[in-house]
Order: sequence, then C-alpha cells, then structure tokens
Amino acid sequence: MSSMASLAVCFPAYPTRHGLRGHATSYATSNKQKPWVRSYRSRMNRIFRLYLHRSRRMTMNLGAGDGSRHPALELPASSATLEEPPVNAKSKESNDPSRRRGRQGLSGKGRHAGEDATESAIATTASSLAGRKRPRKDADSPSASRETVESIAVAIILAFLFRGFVAEAFVIPTGSMAPTLRGRHMDIVCEKCGFEYNTGASRENEEEGRTIVEVTVTCCPICNFALTLDKAVNPNEMSFNGDRILVSKFAYQLHEPERWDVIVFKYPGNAKQNYIKRLVGLPGEALRIRHGDIHTLDENRQATIVRKTPSKLKAMMHVVDDTDHVAPALKKVDWPSRWQTASSGGDDQQWRQAADDRDYVLQSGSDDTWLRYRHLAPHPDDWDGIDAGFRPQWLDGTEGSLITDYYSYNDDGAGGHATGTAWVGDLALEAKVEVQSDQGELLLDLVEGGTHYVCRIDVASGKAELSINDFEGKSQVFEDGNAKRTAMTSVKGQGLRRIRFSNCDDQLLLWIGDKVVQFDGPTTYLPTLDVVPKWSPSDPGDMAPVGVGGKNAKLTVSSLRVLRDIYYLAQEPARRSRFDQHEYLRDFSPGERQTIFSDPRTWEETTLFNDRAEIDFKLDKDQFFPLGDNSPQSKDARLWSEKDYVTGVLSPPPFVKRELLIGKALVVYWPHGKRPSSPTLSRLTRNYAFIPNFGQMKLIR
Repeated sequence: MSSMASLAVCFPAYPTRHGLRGHATSYATSNKQKPWVRSYRSRMNRIFRLYLHRSRRMTMNLGAGDGSRHPALELPASSATLEEPPVNAKSKESNDPSRRRGRQGLSGKGRHAGEDATESAIATTASSLAGRKRPRKDADSPSASRETVESIAVAIILAFLFRGFVAEAFVIPTGSMAPTLRGRHMDIVCEKCGFEYNTGASRENEEEGRTIVEVTVTCCPICNFALTLDKAVNPNEMSFNGDRILVSKFAYQLHEPERWDVIVFKYPGNAKQNYIKRLVGLPGEALRIRHGDIHTLDENRQATIVRKTPSKLKAMMHVVDDTDHVAPALKKVDWPSRWQTASSGGDDQQWRQAADDRDYVLQSGSDDTWLRYRHLAPHPDDWDGIDAGFRPQWLDGTEGSLITDYYSYNDDGAGGHATGTAWVGDLALEAKVEVQSDQGELLLDLVEGGTHYVCRIDVASGKAELSINDFEGKSQVFEDGNAKRTAMTSVKGQGLRRIRFSNCDDQLLLWIGDKVVQFDGPTTYLPTLDVVPKWSPSDPGDMAPVGVGGKNAKLTVSSLRVLRDIYYLAQEPARRSRFDQHEYLRDFSPGERQTIFSDPRTWEETTLFNDRAEIDFKLDKDQFFPLGDNSPQSKDARLWSEKDYVTGVLSPPPFVKRELLIGKALVVYWPHGKRPSSPTLSRLTRNYAFIPNFGQMKLIR
C-alpha cells in the first residue's frame, strides 16, 4: 500500500477554517493546482501540504529500492487494542523546545523550516490512528459477568439503605385513621341519593385466632339508606385492601415532629407491630381532651385550645349533608327540605327552590333573609315505608336533630345501625354563590351553644365583617377584645364564587375559592366554660346551626354542603364499652341519647351534656401523644394502657417514645384498584382489582 493510500485511511477528513470538509484523496489531487493550494492559510492545511510533498518523494524511493518500508510509515503489528492514546500534537510541541523551534520556523521563515520535526509528528500520529480500533467487550468473559453481579448487588444494597433510612411503603390494615386513611373497606355508591362513601371491612381481615365476619350491609351518611350488598352482581361491592402509603424516615432527622402530622411508630406494647395515628401532643405538654377538642394546660391548670391549620382542618372534616345528593324517593313522599326559609318578610323576600331542587334563589329584599339548615334525615328503618310511598308519622312533630359524631365508615350493620354518641358544634358551610346584583350583602351564619357567628360580605365593595352575638343577642368580643373583624375579599360585584365558612376550634375562618381570607386581626375567641346546645321558639339556635342569607341582593346558591370537625371522645379503658362508644360519666342508652338530640325542649333539663367526661395526660421529654381520626374505633394513646391496681403503673404507657418513631406519612401512592364491572370477567380474573385508581392518590394532610 502506498503512503497515499495509507493517508486516506488514517485521515478520512481534514479540518478547515469552517469545520470538517473533504478527504485526503481529493486533497492530493487538488495539490497540483498551486493557486488553489496557496489560498489555504490555516496552519493545519500547511502541515498536510508539507506531509504530502515529502510522501511523494519517499514513495518513489521505496519503489526503486528493495521494497523495505520507511520506519515512520510502518503500521503497528496489531490493531485489536490500543495501548495508549495518541499524543496531542499541540501540547507536545509546547513542551519540546525543538518542536517549538520547528513551529516558529514554519510561521516565520518559510514553509520548509522545521519540516523534519513536523513531518515526524504527523507520521507517528497517522500510524497510531491507522492501527486504532474500538475495544470490544466479550459478553461471555468473566469480567462482564462480574460487572453484572456487582451491579445487581449494589442495587439491592441501595434499596435496603433507602428502605432503612429514607422511605418505606406500608399498607393500612384497619380504619382507625378513616376517612383520612382507609384500611380494608368497601367503596359504595348510594343507590338512593348517589353519594359515594366508604364502609370499613376490617372484620374481614384474615388474622390468626380470629373468625372472619363478612360485611353485608352499609349505611349512607347523607340519606341513611341501609344498602344490602350484592357482591355476586356487583364485584366492586366486595372489600378492597387498605391504602398503600409512603413514609419518610428521614423527615424527623431534619426537624422536630409537628402537631397534626400523621406519624408511623412502633406500638409501645409490641415493638414488632407498627401503628399509624395523628400526632396531637408534643413532649413536655400537659394535655386535656374535652368536648371533642384538644387543650394544653399551663402550670396553673388553665386550658388553651389547640387549633388546626386551615389545610389540616379541610382534610379532617366530615360531610353531613350535600344538596347535590337528594334522594328522589324522599321528594315523592313530600319529605321536607333540609334547607328552609327563616324570614318573616313578604314573598319578594323569600328564598325559593329552583325547579331542579338543587338551587335556591333569593330576590332582593330590604331585610336579612335567611335560608337555614335543619338536620332532617330519615332513619334506616324508615326506608321500607318510603319506598312504598308512605311518609313517616314522626316527621310531623319534629324540628330535626342535633348533628352528632356519626361515622358511616363504622356503620356495617352489625348488631343494628350505628348512631352518633356526641353532639358536634364545630361546623362549616360550603356553597357556590352566584351574585346577580351590584349591591347588597351576602350573609353566613354558624351557631354553637346558641351563639351566632356571623360573616357579612358587602358585594359592592367586597368588604367582609365578622361578629359574634350570644343567644340573648348581646355582642361578644374576639380574643383580643375587639367586637368585629374586617377584610377585603374578591366577592365584589356579580359573579360565581365558591365560599367556605367554618367555626372550629374556637376560630372563624373564611375561604373564597381555595384562598383563606386574612382579616385585620385574630379571628379566635374565648367561649364560655360549658357550651351546651340552646333553643327557643323565636330562635331555633343549635336546631338550625347553619344559615346562608342576603340583604338587598339577588343571589342564587347551589351545591350547599354542611361539614363537621373531628370529635375526639374523652374515653378511658375502664369506661370503654365494646358495643357503645361514648364518653358520658353516666350510662345513657342509645335510645335516650337520640331522644334528647331530637327534642330541644329537654335540653335545659337533661344532664347529658354536662355528663361529658374530660381526661388529662402528662408528657415528659421525648414523649409524643397520638390519636386516631376515627375516634370511636381507634385504639390509641387514650386506650391502649392497662393499669396495675397494685402498683398504679400503666402498661404500655399512654405515649410514644421518640426512639419508637418510624417516620412521617407523606402520600397515598397506590390506592386500591377497581375490579371489572362484569361479574363474569371479575370471576375470570379471580376478583383481582387491577384497574388503576389514580383519582384517590393524594398527599396525606
């Protein structure tokens, strides 16, 4: 092979001032055109020109001799591997004085100065490149197998490190944190009102030494219809596994646990068993559970209520009523609407229900015109008569009932339907409000213990004003001594807005859309020591605890929802009943309680509300107090201790030590799936819920 051919192999393309262009063979051919060659001014072009000039002379000499090859152009003996990378010509020149002189001669004294040094560098580089090939790895070689094994081992080690120190996945087995987190449960759509809800099925969990009891009946929290499950026809009425959650084990290495976090910890009575609850008590605190709320105690035993943040409050509330889910069967028997007008004005000032029974319309009036909620829910036993077209007789002599801590999640029909045991006064109102006038006021009202907590919004300016009036109509003050609170809102002029107003934990909060309105001062207040429900013929009080109204404004209100806060029962192990979860010091039967809740004329005489218990707990350093969101069915720090009556020691202790904390629950990363709606296809897939349920993925609040 001639040197020309060798050069073509070693240098397939040469750089120009504007990039790669051309090949060595075309360059050799064009070298005869001296005017074109002289047009190249770059240093690399001159180097190639010098090398080609010398290679012609060497080729003629080699052809006339004995066929021996020039040492500078001899290729390496083997081209399979490359022992070392090619030398960088530029860096080598800068370190070699002789090469620096050659470079200077090339640029300063003519193109033939330093030819030998430059030619030698190019020839050596060309020979190296000609013999260079990409190394080839043998997939069957021992080194390749070793790399594969090492990669798998490293991946396994990293997975264990991640699980041990960063995050770990858990499955919720029971409903102690429902509805925030669900254990084994059923997803139900009420066939009467269409409301979607969950019913717990922890009794169907397979546990050693325990008989599995199948859940066959559920109860809707809106219309109280008792649904008998037909799992053979509807496979999705069978129970599902609990939520799968991701727990951060690293969170509490960076900061202290915060109140209202959902935490995972080792059960103090058995470190092999993991529990998940909500953190309500912090180290060094003295706690009191009273009337459904959490309080901290100072050195003088003075109680201060613990308040939830707005985001936590929204996540922890329960739906009591929803006007988007009214059972048509109730309308057929003339069941009274739960939202009723409460104004004495003329017809032009009355709220009117729209034809679709979902919207309520108010024409302009000069007085405060109210639409008030009454808790007029059917009993589960009433539905046989309602379906037959009969209206229950008890409905004619009632004004409704108090809102209680009823959990539809716990109402599985075992031993009769569950009922709420405690009156709940911490409520919230949600509504879509369409303002159809440029002036007037939008009114919101929540009642607790006969006291009215009112928000008035001027639709002309957007100004909101909060006030408190007791049952006698006297103005009360907020915690800082002021009687009113004001703020500017976006409810200005005509338009549709989503509004939420809450009275929970002795604090008033207002949302416009998803934004919490900031008032000009604290909206917290100090209630009287004993808050009990009140009623009078002129003021229904807690019998009509939620209201929406207007003054001099034209309004349309829809999607009305009433919500309640979590009610923590003040229970102790000695007074806890397996079948009737209540907190009263004296035993009131479920029937007695329901009679009192629905008859306001007995409220002044009964001792029921004053017999509610309160319990205290003391925490030392590095001790935490957790409770479950599903208070009637949660075995938490209130109840897991047993007292030794000889020593007086509680075992296990009613708290969690820091060393038992595992981490903070972050997200439901994989809720249960859905089964095929076809019974046949569901049986073919062995009732496996394989259809993804992305809508229930959520952050844990």
